[in-house]
Amino acid sequence: MSWNDYDMEKAIDRYYGDYKRGIFGKKYTIGLFIYPSRIYGTGILFEDGKLDGVSTSYDITYMAIRKIYEEKIDGDMGIIIEYVKDSVVVRNNILKIALMGIEDRAKWIRLLEETKKTLLDKNMEAEVQKKEIEEKERLQLEEDERKASQFYLDCYNFHIDEDTPIYNLYQEKNRVALIYIAKDKSLNFLKIDGYNQEESNGVIPFEKIHYYEKAGNIHYVTDIHGTYSSYGGSVTGGSYSKLATAGGGLLFGMMGMAAGALLTYKAAKTEAVATNFQIDSDAKKIDERSVMLNFYSDLKRQYIDIELPNDCYNFLQTHLAEKRYNIVLELEKKAAVEQASGQIENRETPQISSNAPVEAISAHQGEDSMESFKQKVNKLKMLKESGILTEEEFNIEKAKLLDTI
Repeated sequence: MSWNDYDMEKAIDRYYGDYKRGIFGKKYTIGLFIYPSRIYGTGILFEDGKLDGVSTSYDITYMAIRKIYEEKIDGDMGIIIEYVKDSVVVRNNILKIALMGIEDRAKWIRLLEETKKTLLDKNMEAEVQKKEIEEKERLQLEEDERKASQFYLDCYNFHIDEDTPIYNLYQEKNRVALIYIAKDKSLNFLKIDGYNQEESNGVIPFEKIHYYEKAGNIHYVTDIHGTYSSYGGSVTGGSYSKLATAGGGLLFGMMGMAAGALLTYKAAKTEAVATNFQIDSDAKKIDERSVMLNFYSDLKRQYIDIELPNDCYNFLQTHLAEKRYNIVLELEKKAAVEQASGQIENRETPQISSNAPVEAISAHQGEDSMESFKQKVNKLKMLKESGILTEEEFNIEKAKLLDTI
């Protein structure tokens, strides 16, 4: 505490005066300034029953004061303040300050003792209040933990049982974000926050899932780093590095991917001595792979993609194998081919009245056959151009169509 800090406190009382040892003895300056938090002033060091030769300043907290009493020194009565002064070198160093020449010493001793007691009582009261607050906070924390745990377990057990396949995206105490497969094979995105009493569950029905597939690549970059070394001189600086970093996150604000690079260089300052410059490099792996899930959104009325962590692929492949991209693609191609073939082979014969003239029947059948043939040609062409039919499959279906002419 500085002298200005004392000015911010209101002084309880103060004494300032001189003390002279004998008629022709040395003159001392004596000061006692009493504040609520501490005392300070000037006095005389008292050691081994003797007074020091000069006045000395003191600054003592009430907690450091051990005793306050009267004592007769060289025929004169004085107030002795015994206190503990800690220093870097000496711990619990006991010193005594003599305040000589003060009249009505009992008054000042009583005032010092009362002020010290008031401060200690306040400190004790503050300590009790602090412990009460800490205990209240501890109990509140325990209650918050109990409520968070109960909310978490209630929500978790409502959605998940022992047989439910789950993939954890993020988990800590009473918080989780995960993917699970329900009994109806729907894909569920569950988030539970026990502390904030929040639960959200996004559901993609099985029939709305179109496919999932791996996306992205693995990159390798070179981490170049160099250092100077010298013999017989000194070097400062002389280092540079090229670093690439990548990070990942999760769904619900915890998923994302980022990569960046940083290039720094500091020139070296060397003495005129022998130096050596060495460059090293290491390969850094940056994995940008992820899983893309394509599904139909009733809200947006279109197919949309969402990105999942790369290692989620094995989870989906285990529990939703039929929705893997390659399988879905083959099934769609097969269905398209079967549909086209069925239309060609099983087209319906038009119903014509038996009373119609033979010429009219023949003309009508000819027109219907030509129109149907054109439609089938256009469908085969569209299937080939969209990539559903390969060149070989297209030629087979074309041959079947030509055989119907």
